[in-house]
Amino acid sequence: MKVAALLPEAQADLLNRRPAWAALSELFLDTSFDSGDRDRIASILASSSYSLADLEHILLWEVYPACRQNLLWIAGEWLAFDPEWLQSRILRGPSRIVRLWTATLGRVSVHSSLEWRGIKRRVAVRRGKDPRATVP
Repeated sequence: MKVAALLPEAQADLLNRRPAWAALSELFLDTSFDSGDRDRIASILASSSYSLADLEHILLWEVYPACRQNLLWIAGEWLAFDPEWLQSRILRGPSRIVRLWTATLGRVSVHSSLEWRGIKRRVAVRRGKDPRATVP
C-alpha cells in the first residue's frame, strides 16, 4: 500500500486505529518489557479488527515514523505517548526522508524486533491461530 493512500484510510478509521496506535507505540518507549506487558499489548491488538499483516503495516508505516526518534533520544518518553500528539503526528504523515528511512532501516528494524515478533505470536494465539505461521 502506498503511504499517500494510508493517511485517508487511517483518518477514516480513527476509533479503531487509536487503540492499535497506542499499543504499538509502546514498542518505542524507553522501557523494558515483561511478559505481562507483552500479553496486555497482544490483548489490545488481538481485539482489533486488523489482521496481523495490517497490524505490521500500521506499525511500520504509521507508528514507526511517528515514534522512532524516541529510541534515539537520551531521555526519551518512557510512560506513554500522549494520544492526541500521537494521532496528530501520525496523520501529519512522515516527511520524504522519514519515508525513505522507514522503507529501509525501519523495515529491517520492525521485522527483526524480538518484542514485535513475540507480541505477534501472542496475538495469533489469542485469535486461535498457529503462532508459527506468524514468523517468517
